[in-house]
Amino acid sequence: MEKTNINFEERIEKYIIKNDNKYLFSKDELLKILKKWMTISQIKIHKDRWNKYISESEVLLAISLQELCVIIDKSHFVLVIQEGVTSYTLKHEPLNEFNKINFSKWHILYDGNELTKISAVGTSNLSKYQETFQSVYDELISPYINDVKDELLRKEVEKKEQEELQELHRLTELKESQSNVLSELDKDGNGEVDVIEGNDFNLLLKKHQKSIVEVDRNYVQQFVKISSYLKTKEKNIQSIFNSIKDTPNQEVLNEYVEILKGDIQSYNLILFNSLNMIVSLVEDEMITFYEIHEQFDTLNMFDSKHEKDISQKLSNIGDGLENLIYEIREMSDSINDSIGELSYVTEDSNRQLTEQLSEINSSIGVNNLLTGIQTYQMYKINKNTKSLNG
Repeated sequence: MEKTNINFEERIEKYIIKNDNKYLFSKDELLKILKKWMTISQIKIHKDRWNKYISESEVLLAISLQELCVIIDKSHFVLVIQEGVTSYTLKHEPLNEFNKINFSKWHILYDGNELTKISAVGTSNLSKYQETFQSVYDELISPYINDVKDELLRKEVEKKEQEELQELHRLTELKESQSNVLSELDKDGNGEVDVIEGNDFNLLLKKHQKSIVEVDRNYVQQFVKISSYLKTKEKNIQSIFNSIKDTPNQEVLNEYVEILKGDIQSYNLILFNSLNMIVSLVEDEMITFYEIHEQFDTLNMFDSKHEKDISQKLSNIGDGLENLIYEIREMSDSINDSIGELSYVTEDSNRQLTEQLSEINSSIGVNNLLTGIQTYQMYKINKNTKSLNG
C-alpha cells in the first residue's frame, strides 16, 4: 500500500479512546509494555516474531489475546500464534486481508482454515474476540483501505491529467519549433526550400555552351554531371525538409535541422563553386577553373552515384532519417571541408559572377550567398570551440 496523506495513526488513537477494549493497544501502550521487565503480554512474549516484519516505530495498533497476537502498521499486519510453550509467525499479510481472521467454537480461523485451537479459558471470550476483530476491520481498517484507494485513484487521475498537460505543452512547443524552422527555410511558404529554387546553373551553362565547347567539349559533359549532382542534392534537401514536420520530439528536430543546414551549406558551396567554375572558364581564368575542377574531381562530383544512393534511401525512408543521419552528415562535412576555403574569391571575381547572373535574370544574390556560406562556417567554428572548451 503506497504512502498517502491519510493519518491512520490519528484514526486509531480516536478509535481506541472510543472503544474501551482490553484487547487493543495503541503504539504508546505497546512501547510501554515492551519496556516492562515482567509481563505476560503476548505483545512482548512474541516480539521476536512480529518485530522481523514490523519495527516498534512503525506499529500503530496491537491486538493481544491469550493464543493470538496481531501487530498492525500502515500497510500490513503480522499474526503470531501461541501453542503451548511455543509460538510461530503464521501470517504477514496486507491490511485488506485482515477480515480473513475469524473465530469459531474452539478454533481460530484464517480464510476459513484452522490456525490453532482456543483454550478452554479463551472460549468464554469467543464472542468478544470476534466482535473486536470485526469492529477493528469494519470501523477502522476497511474505511482506511477505501480512503487509501480513493486517494491513490485521485493521485493517479491528477498524475494522468498532469502528464496530458505536459504532453500537450510539449507538442505545442514542438509544433512551434517545427513551424519556425519551416518558415526560416521556406520564407515564401510554397513548401520548397528557398535555396534550391531556381535553375541558374543550367541557364548559365546553356548561355556559355558554345564558349565551353571551344575550349574543350568534354567540359560540357562534366558540367552536366555537376548539374545532375545539384538536382539530386536539391531533391535530398527537400526530402529532409519534408521530414521536419514529422519529428517526434525536440531532440530529433534539432538533429534533423543540424543535418539539413549542413546539407544546405554543402549545396551552396557546390553551387557557388560551380557557377564560378563556368565564369572562370569563360573569362579565361584557368587557374581558378582548375583549382575548382581538381577539388570537384577529388570529391567525385562528376560521379553523383553516392548522392543518388542517398536519394534512393531517402525516397524509401518511411518513418525517419535515423539510419541515414551519419551518412548524410559525413558527406556534407567532407564537401564543406574540401571546397569551403574559397581562396580564389576576390572582389573582381564576385563582380564577374554577379554580371553573368544578371544576364540570365538570376535571383541569386552573390554577396548574400557568400555571406550565408561564411555565416555557417563561423557557426561551426564557434560550436566546435564551445565543444572543446566544454
